[in-house]
Amino acid sequence: MIAPESRTVLVVALGFWTAAATVGALRVILPVHFASIGMAVAEIGILFAWMKVAELIAPLGAGVVVNRFGSRRTFIGSLGLHTLMSFLYVLTPAITVYLERFVRGLLSMQLQSAVYVKHFSRQQDQRFHINMMLGLRDAAKGIGMLMGGVLLVVLPFDYAVAAFGLLTAGAMAVALRALPEFKEESRVPVRKIWGAVEGRIKTIGLARGFLHGAWDAWGIVILPVILITVYGLSPVWVGAIIAGEHIFHGVCATFLSKYVGVTWDPRRALVVSGLLLTVVCLVMAAALPLYLFVLMVLVYQALNSLCVVYYHQLKIGFASGKKASLDLAAYTTLSSAVKPVAVFLSGIVATTLGIPWAFYLAALFVLLSVLTCLAIPKSESSSEIGTHIPRTEVSLAD
Repeated sequence: MIAPESRTVLVVALGFWTAAATVGALRVILPVHFASIGMAVAEIGILFAWMKVAELIAPLGAGVVVNRFGSRRTFIGSLGLHTLMSFLYVLTPAITVYLERFVRGLLSMQLQSAVYVKHFSRQQDQRFHINMMLGLRDAAKGIGMLMGGVLLVVLPFDYAVAAFGLLTAGAMAVALRALPEFKEESRVPVRKIWGAVEGRIKTIGLARGFLHGAWDAWGIVILPVILITVYGLSPVWVGAIIAGEHIFHGVCATFLSKYVGVTWDPRRALVVSGLLLTVVCLVMAAALPLYLFVLMVLVYQALNSLCVVYYHQLKIGFASGKKASLDLAAYTTLSSAVKPVAVFLSGIVATTLGIPWAFYLAALFVLLSVLTCLAIPKSESSSEIGTHIPRTEVSLAD
C-alpha cells in the first residue's frame, strides 16, 4: 500500500514529467523544423529566448498564486494550459509558435512540483524526492526529444507537436482525481515578497542561474544545429543524441541524490565541479570527431548532475515551511534569469564569430557560477540542511 505522501509525490511527478516530455520534444521539433526550412541560428535562438523570458518573469507570479489560492488548482490549471498549447498547433500553427513559447514559459511546473515535495514529503525523504523528481524530469525531456525526432519524420510538424497534448491531458485527469489541496500559513504582501526571502536563497538561485545559462548557451539551439549542419545527422539521430544526453543527466542526478554523502560540503562540491565543467566547455569548442563530441556531452552532464543534486538539496533545506512557495519562487526566478540572455547571446556569437564561441560563452557562465558559489555561507551550506520544519496542515480535495 502506497503511503499518502508518496502517492501525492507520484501524482505530481506524473504531471511534471509529461509536461517536461512535451517541452523536451519541442527542443528537437522546433530547431530541426526551422533549420530545415532555412531559418538562421540567431532567429531560432530568439524563438527559444522568448520562452526563457517568460520563465524569468513567471516564478514570483506563480509563487503568489500558489501561496494565495492553493497548489491543486494551480497545478491542474497549468497542465490544462500545456494541453491547450499543444492542440493549438493543429488549429493555428502560423501564430501558435510564439504564443506557445511564451505561455509554456509562464507555467512554472518545476516550482509547483517543488512546493508539493516541500509540504508533502517527509523531511528525511525530501532530498531524494526533489532530486528524483527533477532528475527524472530531465530523463522525461530526453524521452520527449527522442519521440519528437521520430514523430517529425512520420507526421506533419503541427501534428507532431499536438500528439504530446494527449500526455498532459492524461496527467491532468489523474491529478483531478487524486491530487490533494493545501494552502500555506504565511501570506506575505506582494510588495514585500523579495525582502522576505533570505539572502542565502538568493545566492544559490543566482549561482544556479549562471549554471543554467552555461547549458542553455550550447544545449538549446547550438547542439541540434551542430548535429545537423556539422555532422550531417538525420532528425531521428539528432533526437536520439539529445534524448540520451537528457536521460543520462536525469538518471545521474537521481542516482547521485541517493548515494552522495549529505556530510559533503555543498559549496566545495559546487566549486570543484564547476571548474571541471569549464574545462569540458573548452574541449567541446574544439573540432572533435562525433564520438568524442558526444563523449564530452556526457561528461558535461555527469558533472552538471552533481551540481544539480547540491542545488536542489540547498533550496529545499533553506526554504521556509510557512512560505515555501515564495522562497522557491525567488530561487526559481534567479535561477532562470540568465537563460534568455544565454540563448540570445549564443545565437549571436555563433552567427557572427562561429559556433565554437557558444562553448566559450558557456565556460564564462560556469565560471560566474563558481564565483557566486563562494558567497554561500559555509557554516549554513551544510549544517542547516537537515533542520526539521513542521509540516503544514493539508486537506484532501473533494
